[in-house]
This record gives sequence, C-alpha cells and structure tokens, in this order.
Amino acid sequence: MTHIQLLPETLRNQIAAGEVIERPAAVVKELVENALDAGATRVEVDLLDGGRRLVSVRDDGTGMGREDALLSLQRHATSKLKTKEDLFAIASYGFRGEALPSMAAVSRFTLLTSEPDAVTGTRIEVDAGAAQKAEDAGAPPGTTVEVRDLFWNVPARRKFLKRAAAEQAQCVEAVLRLAIPRPDVHFTVRENGRALVQLPAGEKRDVLERRAEEALGREVRGNLLRFEGESRGIRAHGLAVSPTVEYSSARNVWLFVNGRAIRDRSLTHAVLRAYGELMPHGRYPGAIVFLAVPPGEVDVNVHPAKAEVRLADPRAAWDAIYSGLTRVLSRSSTWLPPPTAPYSPPRVVAEQPAVYQPQPQLVPRSGYFHGLRYLGQLHRTYLVCEGPRGLVLIDQHAAHERVNYQRLRNRTQPVQPLLVPHVVELSVAAVEKIAAVRDELAGLGIDVERFGENSVAVKTLPRALTGANLSALLADLTERTDALKDRHDALAARAACHASVRAHDALAPGEVQALLDALDETDYGARCAHGRPVVAELNTAEIEKRFGRDYESHSHAAPPETL
Repeated sequence: MTHIQLLPETLRNQIAAGEVIERPAAVVKELVENALDAGATRVEVDLLDGGRRLVSVRDDGTGMGREDALLSLQRHATSKLKTKEDLFAIASYGFRGEALPSMAAVSRFTLLTSEPDAVTGTRIEVDAGAAQKAEDAGAPPGTTVEVRDLFWNVPARRKFLKRAAAEQAQCVEAVLRLAIPRPDVHFTVRENGRALVQLPAGEKRDVLERRAEEALGREVRGNLLRFEGESRGIRAHGLAVSPTVEYSSARNVWLFVNGRAIRDRSLTHAVLRAYGELMPHGRYPGAIVFLAVPPGEVDVNVHPAKAEVRLADPRAAWDAIYSGLTRVLSRSSTWLPPPTAPYSPPRVVAEQPAVYQPQPQLVPRSGYFHGLRYLGQLHRTYLVCEGPRGLVLIDQHAAHERVNYQRLRNRTQPVQPLLVPHVVELSVAAVEKIAAVRDELAGLGIDVERFGENSVAVKTLPRALTGANLSALLADLTERTDALKDRHDALAARAACHASVRAHDALAPGEVQALLDALDETDYGARCAHGRPVVAELNTAEIEKRFGRDYESHSHAAPPETL
C-alpha cells in the first residue's frame, strides 16, 4: 500500500501561493513588476479595503494575445527565461512564472489584455483556481488584472490580514519601492477612487528627489545629499538623508540592486556604519541606495518573494556604499541649525521621524565657529555666542569631546611617553579585557601592558589624555568592550569623553576661542562622539518674533497683551 500521493493541482497552487502571495501588497508588487517588464510607461493601481476586497493594476504595456494570456496562468510559464544560463543573467523583475497562477488560486481573478494592433482583446476569469473562462473583449492596449476577495477560499490565511489602513500602507510602499528606480514611468495609486499617490514621470534627478519625499517623509526636502562610491566594479549611488532627520528603526534605508528593491543586513549595516556617531544612540538614518552590479555577479533566485539577492563580492558592495556615504557626509561641511522651517507631516507609508527644531540643513564650512563672537558661559556649561544668523549656544563638553574624538580616531595627537609608567590596579577580569583590546588602544596612542595579575602599566598617552583619570578611563573601557562592532571608534569615543572639559567647568576666553577654532577642523562639528548635539541656534527672526517685532520690515509691532 502506498502512502505517498500527488497533491491535487488546486491544493498545490494554494500552497505555492502562500510563499509568493502573503498579503495584498505582494499582489501589487507582482502585478506592477509584470507591467514594468511589459514596457509600461503608465501604471495605475486601484484598491478597495486596503486591497483586501480588490487589487486592480492597469498598464499600457505590450499586452498579450489569447494564447499567451492562457499560458500566463500556467505555473512556471514565463517569457523571461529560455535556457538555464538565462537564470544567471536576469535583467527582468519576474522570471519564475508563479505569480499569476498563485493569485488566481486564492482569489476571484480577472485578466483583460490586448496587444497594440489587435482588433479585439482577451478576457479570462478564474475563481479560486477553478476552470478558466476565456472570451473576446474590447480592451485598450496593455493589461488589466483584478484580484478580488484575496484568500476568500483560504480563511486560515485571510484572518492574518491586518486592518485596511495597514494593508493600504503596505501596498503604497510596494509601489514606491518599484517607482523609485523608474523615473520614466508614471505611477498612480488610488483607494476607492481617491488618489493616494501620484508619481508623474520626468527628468531622473528631479523625480528621484520627489519620490524620496514620498517614501521617507516630507522632512527630507532640502535635506538630501547625492553620493557615489565604487569598489571592484560595483558602483553605489543614491541619496543620503541629513543626519538631522532621525528615525526609530533602520527600515528607512532603502536598497536596490540593479533596480530591484531588496533587503540585506550587511548592506544596511554599511549605511549605518557610514553615519556612525552622527546619529544619537537608538536613532537611525534614512537613505536610498542603488547598487549597479554586473548581472553575472548577482543571484536573484534565492528568496520566494525575490526580496533578497546573493552577491559574488558582497564586500565590494559594502565598501562602495560605505566609501560613497562617508565621503559626502564629511565633505568640508558642518551640520548646523538654520532658521525654523515649516513642518509638514510625512506620507502614510513613511515612519514619522524625529526632527530637531529649528530643522537643520547642511551649511558649507567657512570658519563658522571661528567667526562666532563669544559672549560668555551659561551655567558654566554652555558657551553663548553671537553668530551671523542669531544666538548660538554650544555645549562645551560635547564640543570638546567632538574635537578630542576626531584627533584620537584620526591619530593626529602627538603621543607622549611617560617618564615613569603609570600603574593602574584593576580586577583580574578587567586586566584580561584590556589585554584583548591592547592593539586598539595602541592605535589611539595608549600603550598598556600587563603589570602583575591585577594591574596594568600605561607607558604612553596621546596629548589629549595627559590630564585624564587613567583609573576611571581604563575601568570604563573594560565595561564597554564586549560585543562592540568597531572597538577602535568606540574606545576613541570613551577616551575622548574622559579627556574633555566637563559641564560646570569655568573656561577662559582664550580656551573658548581655541575650542571654537578646533571645531572648524572636525568632520562633523555639530555632534559629539555619542551623537548628542554640539550646537543650537536661535535665529534673529525667532528672537524678533518673541519680542513682538516685525522681522521683515523691522517695524515695532505692538507686543501681545499680558494678563
């Protein structure tokens, strides 16, 4: 008696649909990809109930004849691949021939299509994978696919769908991920006839920035930097969002390989690493990153939803992203706060970022800090200065830490041998940890060696650390060396903190001026090594407003009534 049997075709299709079509957004993604592969210049997406009741995608692409239309609903029928060699040089979005039959197996499915010169088009209806109904129909050139009542025949899957608003947001994001690398195509998304997103086609540079605003939030307007990097034949380019626009997760780092939206932890890490200490702890940057990889060096057939790829040289891709971003983020510029900008909420698909007010922008460095007129200290913690645009406050500890961190990290501090090594007593475990990071410490100019079972001897120090409490510094470093991804930078940040002036320290005017001059020499003058702001600015317009003055005309406006 046999126990193994072939599953019915309908059940096989439903199982396969679970891998490819898990929610309405997956339907949108697959259908829009088909439209782009068909050469569409206009794609219209209509939703009902967030796509749970209806997903309709219409395009003006090449369309299909009757025979091709019927074949397209057969599993593994595709026009994208001819031989096995084609699988390793895929230039299209789709290639497996699974999407349409998977949708038809779990919905009430309609396909309407016509070739450009055809006298009549073809209409095919499929109900949950049941017998097809094909007939002639009037249709404009292109293809329209309607997927109604998704998972109506698979209630166990349908109950996992989220509320309409959540599913709608996922559908819009799916379109944006396909629209960002295709400025030549006009995209429209509607819900029950109401336009959610209109993305006109146009010149590549302008379209990319407008679509970035739709994807990442309107706060990125005026806060986008173009970058480009290259490593071993792999080119990275795209838009970096100002580090002054922050998010609570890394989901606003959008990655594309040869125009295909992907997820990749390593490449996302390259972006996060490039921003480094620009972002406060627990906050994340936004970026749109395009990778151009030779087709033969990327495998796109590694994930059911084609959301991941395998690169032949992942390190080169990482380096291309990292080098391009670090170059533009540190290019002779400082992040400083300009006059207050109006706030507009992000699109529904974008996570709402935290934005410092006044909202910062990139200001070219031209001796900004050196040009400030020092007025005095506030609570012996903040340096009060007059700047070209108003009042400037500088956190003296954060500013000094930024300067020391840069000098330690870049190894520009002279190293001074100690006439007599300084012996520091630590626990046995702490001595082991110091020994584990001895090379990194040496790279900072701190030469440490074991001195007995529970102590170490410090033999050299960089000039910035000559006044630091070495016992406290080494004890602090041993607590923070576990699970550090980049110990050199982390150790430099901790050492810089210990070497810096503190809040409530009195500073002489000469010391203040030396600190301001040094800030102009840093890569990122507006944040300390731990991501805290160094500088805040209250512009003249805001000051005038607070005192009831008309900044535009310099007239004396009547002050508001006081109670």
